[in-house]
Parts: sequence; structure tokens; C-alpha cells
Amino acid sequence: MVRPLGETDAAWVPDYFGDDYLQLYQFPPERTAPEVTFLVRELTTRIPSAGRVLDLACGQCRHGLPLAHHGFHVIGLDYQANLLREAARQAQHEETAISLVQGDMRQLPFADASFDAVMNLFTAFGYFSDAENAHVLEEVARVLRPGGWLFIDVANRDNLLRQAQARSWKRLPDESLVVSEWRWDVPTGRYTHWQLWLRGQQPREFQHSVRVYTCTELTAMLRQVGLTPRALYGGFQGEPLTLDAPRLVCLAQK
Repeated sequence: MVRPLGETDAAWVPDYFGDDYLQLYQFPPERTAPEVTFLVRELTTRIPSAGRVLDLACGQCRHGLPLAHHGFHVIGLDYQANLLREAARQAQHEETAISLVQGDMRQLPFADASFDAVMNLFTAFGYFSDAENAHVLEEVARVLRPGGWLFIDVANRDNLLRQAQARSWKRLPDESLVVSEWRWDVPTGRYTHWQLWLRGQQPREFQHSVRVYTCTELTAMLRQVGLTPRALYGGFQGEPLTLDAPRLVCLAQK
């Protein structure tokens, strides 16, 4: 039985990914383009040219829409209706065929063995307890066809611990200011990221909490659900996974 989201470690999701999220996190084309190039190259060598790809926790579908342009049959799933509306608006603008589904990653509304690949990107994993995070991977394994692939991209914990600043700030393109504070809970392996957005006369606070797994922990979890890690990268340029790599990109096969 899946617990209501508000009773889990991911109770912060609806507020954090609300209407302000796309202003707080802006992704220029020069960031997304190389990520898509990597995904297209790796998917093309592993699944059929019109294969079914689940973009899990797709958000505004900044990866899923370009993949659909390349001929893949993309289905995007996200908990947030507002982000799916933005994805639908962009798909209509680009005249791109893509299916969008609102749902919970712990209980995927898809049949067994219905996808050639699942991608879970930009640290959209680790929101829940360890048991529930493991169940997410069980659901991924369930909907993947035999021989199918999971592409998962999370923060590289080794680098995160060494590089993350306790406090920092950044200025957004509209000249507003975002002040950030990171808190790390060593026993649970979770970080809490608190942000204060100073814009006009109405500052807004945001907070999210993520369980960050080491490479060893994540690959062990994958194996436990029947997914075999085949490749590990430190980023979307195919960089080696090192202590200094900012990302942990894992390609695992069912």
C-alpha cells in the first residue's frame, strides 16, 4: 500500500515544484542540448529506433520532448499537474507528439514489460525513505521489458560532500536573488536544501530533502531489483566517474 505523499519524506514535493519552480530553475539550451545528445547516442545503440521510453519524473519534459523529436515514443510521468501542463504547452508549440501522465513513481500506471527504456534524470530519485526508494526501482524493473534499460542521473555524493557550500547565493536572469543553505544529515544520508527567493516585496521560502546514495549503494539497490549496471559516467559528456565528477549517471539493464 502506497502511503499518501504528505505522510512521506517527500511531503515537500507539491510546494517545491509549484508554479515558481520553473523560474527558480532555468535551464538554458546549452545545458540541455549535450544531455540530449548523450541520451540519443546511448539509446540509439540499445533500443529500437521508435522504442518506448518512459521519462520518469519528467517535469516540463526538457529531455523527453527532444527525444520525441528523434523518433522515440516518449511517455512522460510526473506528480505535478502544473509541470505537465507546461510540457503539454511546449509540445503543442513544437508540434511534437508525446504522451503525458500524472502519477506517482511508487505506483506506475503501466503494464508489466511495457517500456524499452526508463530515464530518471536531474536527481529525481531519493525523495522517499530507503524502502520506498527501493520500491520505485522495483516499479521501474517491472515496467521494463527484458533487456530494457534504465538511465538514472543523480548527484555524485562523493563530490557533493566535498564541494557543497553550507551557504551560497545566486542571481537569476530577472535580477532577483536566491539565498541557499545546505544541511547534511550524516546518519540518514539526506541533505536538506533551504532557499530564500528575494523578489520584489514578497520573499518566498523553498525547501527540499533528498537521500543521496553512493555509487556502491545505488548499484547494489539496482541489482537487488534485477537491474544490472552496465556503464557508469561522471556526466553527460561520458566523463569517467571520479571523486570530482559532479554527476553519477548509471546505465542499468534488465
